[in-house]
Amino acid sequence: MNSEMMQRLEQIQEELAALGAEAAEIFQENNPSLHDQGAAYGAFDFGISSNPYDTTLASLIESAQEEEYA
Repeated sequence: MNSEMMQRLEQIQEELAALGAEAAEIFQENNPSLHDQGAAYGAFDFGISSNPYDTTLASLIESAQEEEYA
């Protein structure tokens, strides 16, 4: 995978993180109990997971980077 594609994938992951943070903020301001529920279950963590066995966009990007530099 070329570096331009890798950069775009990283940008997408950053955009997802920003959107998740924005969604969390909206819930926090307007419905704190739903925010707490969503935060507890990772509902605002787009493209990532706290479970190391989940396949996510972040883990796929990491694998592609490892292959590129191997």
